[in-house]
Amino acid sequence: MENPQIRALLEIRKDLEDQLEEFRSRVEKIEGMIEELDSVIGMGSFSSADAVLGGKDTAAKDTTEAADDVPEAPNTIVVLNKARDLELGTMAVVGPDVTILPTEHAQYDIKRGAFARFFVERILGQFQREDRQRVENGELEWSEAFDFEVQAEDGILLQLVIRNFGSSSRLEEIQRTLRWALEKTYRAR
Repeated sequence: MENPQIRALLEIRKDLEDQLEEFRSRVEKIEGMIEELDSVIGMGSFSSADAVLGGKDTAAKDTTEAADDVPEAPNTIVVLNKARDLELGTMAVVGPDVTILPTEHAQYDIKRGAFARFFVERILGQFQREDRQRVENGELEWSEAFDFEVQAEDGILLQLVIRNFGSSSRLEEIQRTLRWALEKTYRAR
């Protein structure tokens, strides 16, 4: 016969573990934001001669999310772990689309919380919901809306294709959170 107090304690323990994972993901996200702020602050503390002589205000750049700031040329981004000593995968950015491939020496279980609940549901799912709302409001065409497809075999990531990621800020968020999710679910082949 099972002790109901033990069952209750196990449920509390599971809830606490879930909350701890969520807090860790928030800490990672905040650390990433701080790193981004530091790089922007570092770049903003220097003005180019063109900006000074031409009277351009580099700080007054429009930060609204628009497809205009999407990189035009194909670009490959290597995703490294936080310590920057292990390659986790690559992001191939071509126009408005991104293809994410795991590195050959790694396996990623797409059913684990860091990947499934955090990266796919919270991050990619939120971008998808935002764009669907914009389509419903007539601000965006369906063919321009954010969409993604996770390709896996036996629960192991083969590739992830993101269509119409939107803006460079979204791409940066995808890169940051992808790094965290891959690092948390990394397993060597």
